[in-house]
Amino acid sequence: MTPLDIACIAMLIVITVTQVVLVARFATICGWQAERPDGSVPQPGDEGKACLTPARIVLCLRGSDPFLGDTLRAAAVQDHPDYELRVIVDSECDPAWQQTREALAEVDLRCRLIIEPLEGRPTTASLKCASLLQGLDDAEASTAMVALLDADVVPSKAWLRTLAETLADDHRCGVATGNRWYAPPDASPGSWTRAGWNAGALVQMVCFGIPWGGTLAFRSDLLEAAGLRAKWSASFCEDTLLPQALRGIGRKVTFVPSLIAVNREHVRLPALFEWVARQLLTARLYHPAWPTVAVFGLSAPITVLATAVAAMSAATRGDLSTLGWLLGALFGFLISLPTLFIWIRAVVHRSVGARPRRMPLSLLLWGVLSAQCLYAAALLKAMAMRSAQWRGVTYAIEGPWRIRLVRDAAHLKTPPRPAPLHSI
Repeated sequence: MTPLDIACIAMLIVITVTQVVLVARFATICGWQAERPDGSVPQPGDEGKACLTPARIVLCLRGSDPFLGDTLRAAAVQDHPDYELRVIVDSECDPAWQQTREALAEVDLRCRLIIEPLEGRPTTASLKCASLLQGLDDAEASTAMVALLDADVVPSKAWLRTLAETLADDHRCGVATGNRWYAPPDASPGSWTRAGWNAGALVQMVCFGIPWGGTLAFRSDLLEAAGLRAKWSASFCEDTLLPQALRGIGRKVTFVPSLIAVNREHVRLPALFEWVARQLLTARLYHPAWPTVAVFGLSAPITVLATAVAAMSAATRGDLSTLGWLLGALFGFLISLPTLFIWIRAVVHRSVGARPRRMPLSLLLWGVLSAQCLYAAALLKAMAMRSAQWRGVTYAIEGPWRIRLVRDAAHLKTPPRPAPLHSI
């Protein structure tokens, strides 16, 4: 064997074993943190559990997501005993403005409600962070807990209470978070590639303690103790920076498996590529595990290409023994991808109490293999990104805390603002 042959075989074994270890750790964490599946009916004795009150849900909106109406209606009827729903819409001409009012007019509110447009246009942070800061006005004085919700998450009635109970159960828990799981609604290449990529991303986020802003709650006192307001006033995203901020005050991120949100939206490959690159950009900017994530993400495709070259060389020189080792190691790596996806999927469905649907083998294979290629390309793009587009807004990325809004075409055609809607 040549040094290249040995290196390729060793790397394929190391990558495969590392992936198995990470998924095993993910499954273990889900087992340790197992709670009643989100969405189930309250159980006897639940009413006596510790629960942080009062609470506030902050929902920041720009554009009309496919299931926004369902999200709003579900957020307004949570079984938490005392909470406020504060919806910050990007502007009054945004399609989400009218959709929000119409959706919430259809339900019997179980909370206090405030709907208001974003005030002003920040130039040193993303509009998402600016909307969040507006939604946090007076949070320290009026609430014990703040929960963040994304427009593509349809929470169960127990969603807010589960977050509140998680924070109350452990005084070291500063942030409680769920995550997302993509269940493709069709046979489109983009949807299955996203499912394949997200399975690996879910495992890494849980193992590395990276919270997800789509389902996240924190104690209100952290706004001052961890300096969150100052960080969000100069940040591109709201969630990836939290582990570092918590570490400085002795708090931790707790993952709640039952709050994994199942998403069934469709996506096209070009849009998916930009989205994945932006997700990785936030890790590059704010998470200390970024070097590990980048090296691990690039090592697999590079090793596969090197193995293909080594295999052709071994075949050319007639070294069948070496060729067998190379192909065996490569086959082991490739077969591990769909196998691990099925394992992760089983853990997710057990955690949320859902019954797995039939999954075509051809689509599964496409998803996990194409995700490897997309992941490597998106990593390279994220490493070089000096600007980013997010829902029609262009930002210059000059550093983690040097974010500059360059262009917001939607704001240029914003008419005069109507009065906010308050419901007490």
